[in-house]
Amino acid sequence: MLKKILLVDDDAALAEETAEILCDEGYCVEHVSDSLQGSQMIRENTYDIYLLDYKMTGLTGVDLLRQAKQKNPRSVVIVISGRPFIEKILREENVHDLVFAAIKKPIDIETLLGMLKALV
Repeated sequence: MLKKILLVDDDAALAEETAEILCDEGYCVEHVSDSLQGSQMIRENTYDIYLLDYKMTGLTGVDLLRQAKQKNPRSVVIVISGRPFIEKILREENVHDLVFAAIKKPIDIETLLGMLKALV
């Protein structure tokens, strides 16, 4: 079954490059580089997997995480962050149990692909 992914990261180049790689691997990926656009995409569409940047202007990745899980509790969320100790931060925000995994920037694409393949 084809997995539909939404990637939201305010680093437009990173989002586009990552989306291209995932598309080449057979995933159906939509990406935006604005958190408010990401919120709109979550409201208007259904996704299996969310790749969400933790820190963005406007809404945070945690805001989008909560919105995605409210719409579809079975969706998978992977948080992307350049911040050290992101796992600790997610625990402090009381959302660690809602996150499948956290990936540090720069994204190791092989690690991400391994995570996605494990979800199939």
